[in-house]
Amino acid sequence: MDARGLPPDAEAQVTELVSRLRAAGWEPSAEEVAEALWLARRIGVRPPETAEASAPRQAPASGESAGRPPRSTGPAGTDPAPRERDVPEKRSPPVSLYAPVRHGGAPGGAFPVRAPAAGTLPGLLGFQRALRPLAGYRPKLPSVPRVLDEAQTAELSARSGAVRAVLTPARRPETELLLLMDASATSSVWQLTFEKLRQTCERLGAFRDVQALHLHRGSDGAPLIGTGPDRAATRLRPADQYRDTSGRRLTLVVSDCVGPLWQDGGAQRMLHRWAAASPVAVVQPLPPRLWPRTALPGEPGLLARDNAVGAPVTFEPDGHAGAPTGDALPVPVLLPTPAALGRWARLLGGEGRQSVRGAAAWVRPRHHAMPVPAASGTAEPGELLAAFRASASPGALDLAVHLSAVPLLLPVIQLVQEAMFPDTGAMELAEVLLSGLLERLPDIDGSPGPRYDFVPGVRELLLQSLESGAARLMLKHLSEYVTRRFGKGTRNFPALAVARMGGRPADGGQSEGGPASPRDAPDELFAEIPARVMRFYDHDRGEPAPASEVAAAELHLRRWREQGAPWLLDEARTHAEAAVAAAVREAERAGAGRALGETGDTADTADTAGGEAGGAAASGRPSAETERARLALGQVLHAQTRTADARRRPGRVRELLHEAADLLTADGIDTRLELAAVRYELWRTEGDIAQLRAAARLLRATRGTRRADGTLRKRVEAERRLWLGRVLLALCRTDEGGAAHQRALGADAAAQLGAAAELLAATGRRDGRLCGALLDRSAALRRAGAPVGERLANLDRAETAAGDDDALRLRCARGRARVHRDAGDRAAADAAFAAAEALTVRDSPERAELLTEWATMLLSAEESGPQPEQGARTVSRHAEGLLREALTTAPADGALAARVQLLLGGALVARYGRQRFLPDLYEGCHLLERAARKAPDAALRAEAWLALGEARQDFPPGHVASERAEEALTRSLAEARESQGSAPASVVAARALLRRAALHRRRDSPRAALADLRAASAEWALLTERLAENLPWDEIRETRERLAALEAE
Repeated sequence: MDARGLPPDAEAQVTELVSRLRAAGWEPSAEEVAEALWLARRIGVRPPETAEASAPRQAPASGESAGRPPRSTGPAGTDPAPRERDVPEKRSPPVSLYAPVRHGGAPGGAFPVRAPAAGTLPGLLGFQRALRPLAGYRPKLPSVPRVLDEAQTAELSARSGAVRAVLTPARRPETELLLLMDASATSSVWQLTFEKLRQTCERLGAFRDVQALHLHRGSDGAPLIGTGPDRAATRLRPADQYRDTSGRRLTLVVSDCVGPLWQDGGAQRMLHRWAAASPVAVVQPLPPRLWPRTALPGEPGLLARDNAVGAPVTFEPDGHAGAPTGDALPVPVLLPTPAALGRWARLLGGEGRQSVRGAAAWVRPRHHAMPVPAASGTAEPGELLAAFRASASPGALDLAVHLSAVPLLLPVIQLVQEAMFPDTGAMELAEVLLSGLLERLPDIDGSPGPRYDFVPGVRELLLQSLESGAARLMLKHLSEYVTRRFGKGTRNFPALAVARMGGRPADGGQSEGGPASPRDAPDELFAEIPARVMRFYDHDRGEPAPASEVAAAELHLRRWREQGAPWLLDEARTHAEAAVAAAVREAERAGAGRALGETGDTADTADTAGGEAGGAAASGRPSAETERARLALGQVLHAQTRTADARRRPGRVRELLHEAADLLTADGIDTRLELAAVRYELWRTEGDIAQLRAAARLLRATRGTRRADGTLRKRVEAERRLWLGRVLLALCRTDEGGAAHQRALGADAAAQLGAAAELLAATGRRDGRLCGALLDRSAALRRAGAPVGERLANLDRAETAAGDDDALRLRCARGRARVHRDAGDRAAADAAFAAAEALTVRDSPERAELLTEWATMLLSAEESGPQPEQGARTVSRHAEGLLREALTTAPADGALAARVQLLLGGALVARYGRQRFLPDLYEGCHLLERAARKAPDAALRAEAWLALGEARQDFPPGHVASERAEEALTRSLAEARESQGSAPASVVAARALLRRAALHRRRDSPRAALADLRAASAEWALLTERLAENLPWDEIRETRERLAALEAE
């Protein structure tokens, strides 16, 4: 000790303390350091722990942190020994969390804990802001409670000399809120949504009272209300006892509207009685596209409320149906989002007349029951998953894929959703739970929520889309989520923890002799990947390990073709690139050895350094292993162009195809076939016909389809002829050699495809390739002008080869309809289109394409010649119905939607010409303008602007639309010039010039009309010189006659 009573190294210790505090991010002042040292001296040194005290405890105290390391102390009266900074602190082993009573049984060495659960809605602040306008709601019969105004009472009493009380209206909320939770079998799924909504409304301060109750169904079907979801543990009362007739109570019903009370109409009749006197709304957690399947199908429209106090809410639905007559009342249907709830709040609490966009459903006093749904047959797992992929939102699809790696207990499902996909909500969760991919397991005691399992076979298909790295990443995110919230007072659910305790390893696996079925297996981890998932990701799966990098690349490519998982292509590319690099190094070593042999350093270095590679290098050609590696990499790059990531970036597709083409330079038969396929895709991507011609030359010159003994390699020859037929068919559609040349190409393509079909049939393959070859041959026969009988016989054979494949059967039915359409047999074509329609999936793009083609045939038949008036109306109505359905299912802003708008708009304008019903003209022009502005293809935009310019001329003179007809025709001409590319002329451009000339003529502008007619005549002349097919000769003659007449004036 020095004179101050301090140890000799006190200053050094204080310096180290300050430096450590600064390293931790603190900047203490001298006063703060002095106070800390003073407090440390007063507290003293912690006494050492005894052996009993240092023994491990069964559970941590509520105030301790789960991840805090224990403090180490030295002997009594001394400071702890300094710890070296470069020595890492030893961490305790991890704890595995299991879902409780998932399938029955528990892992050995497990003890119960409370794991943090997740909510189904985001934070409350956004909902509070959205619902804040409800503070302005005023009931129809407001209560006027009066309270003592102390200041006014004192002043009045002082002036009058006697005590005079002054009462004023109480300033407090007058409105009450009743939250009703549907207590059906699926209600527990939305329980957290209900709780978050209750918390939001209680903290809002806009209501005098907030009640949260549950809606039950009585034994006689009557609606009952209780305080809890369990009818056995709550007192139930008739629902009408909670009915408010003063308008002071707002009611929000949280329900998916699929329970028995909704199916028999009891809930709707209750809502009708309540909505007649006070505002009622339904919070529907399902996405809007699923609402038509529920018992309360909401429809979009305009919600409105008059400026009178307590005025009822009215609803004007979109479309032409209008509001139902009679005593039906609208009930707003709201999504559990701040936007939807905020619009409803503004509707009720805003000043003056309010109108908002929203959705509502109609309820009636004698609401009918829903029909009992027909029993659906058992679908295959692949069909269930395909239907889900076709209609699910991206968030729901991602959630379903990641749920395939965890036990399907509701708290765990919600935990995965909040940890991995925080931007999703109750709607995406509802899509997964009601997708048909899951089935609910029986409830058991002790379960913290509903238990689910995938339909047999679905989990394995979903796992194909979840690479092992993503599964490990999900484990990491779930573990971090639980660690951050463990013991922090959040909502928890029971779980089982297994850790290394007392030096024994945790036993989380299945014991010997235990059940092998997944439904009878012990609880599964949700903080680790379950065993069956790890087995799925085991790359061996009983197969021998690949002998080389190129063999590994081929193995992963083959698995990608079976499973479709993108990560398999990434693995295949890694192995293929390594194989190519190794082949290049081997070739370089062989070349170096050959150079040494030429200088006399060694006689046989080339043989020992590379074997076959050395000989190949000496001859200037790649070795067989190099050719195999380059082929594998080229195949992988070609396959990557078909992934979703590449399709979103067209430039990336071109890069991959050109890289593949640069690799495929060898003379092997497999390499040549792959190069031909790559060139075919390059033509589809870039539109360069030179790629097609190069592919045709390559396939015609390909040899090597026979074995050494002269026998034909049927599979390889079938592949060569199949690709040659497809390339020739594409050339037939795009080559500009004239009609005779195109028919010859079509006949050649049909011959090649027919030979390929015969070879495929001889090999006995049943993978759909035979049917595909025959369908391509059907298109080639049409281009070649083959007889109808031959084309139908070819389609009969294709239908037999299609088997039970609905997609191939649909293509066959469409092909048969086209044959009858080309033959002019409209009745047979209608029957074939109807048969094809039965094979389509509702709301699918394939159905929209089919209906569009069908309607196109009907409209062309209507334009081809005069028909009886009644028959023309029937055909027109049928075509209009087909096009309107196609418009609702076609992808928005796509080429198909623009095509449908063009056809439907033209049909409406044509009907206006017959019936002079002005709304048809307005709607037709609206659809044509949408097509002209939204179509992605310049040629389609040119057609739409041309049709719009013609339609606008039908408006009365002086109408604003009539004045804009010239603008539409000018834009059509510009789009036609853009779309024609290198072609010298365009039919659409000639028509636009002809129509604009007629418009100038009516407006008494002969010079402008003469210029347009001369330009149109020159355009027709260029087209006739090239002998283009299907030229409108009547319009050509009309142009010449008008030009001659105008020049003669």
